[in-house]
Amino acid sequence: MELLAGIIMLADPKKGDRYRQEFAPGVAEDTAQVIGLDESACVPYGCFDGLLLTKEFTPLDRGVVDHKYYAEGIGFILSDTVKGGSERLELVDISN
Repeated sequence: MELLAGIIMLADPKKGDRYRQEFAPGVAEDTAQVIGLDESACVPYGCFDGLLLTKEFTPLDRGVVDHKYYAEGIGFILSDTVKGGSERLELVDISN
């Protein structure tokens, strides 16, 4: 099996950019698309503006789509399954 490197986050994302987060055929084929650059969201840790929003999906789990929010200087803060499920993950704390 050929394993190819993926990208967890683009250095200079633009709305509409699409990229593979990981690629191991038949094992991990996650893809992300930038759908927002100035979003807002609240999680138990706090409320944030200016968030990057991605739509994430994989052909290995057809019909499931997650929206993931990222805050500059922090990283991942929120994931909502918007199609094919109802999972929600939220940032609750940051520890050093």
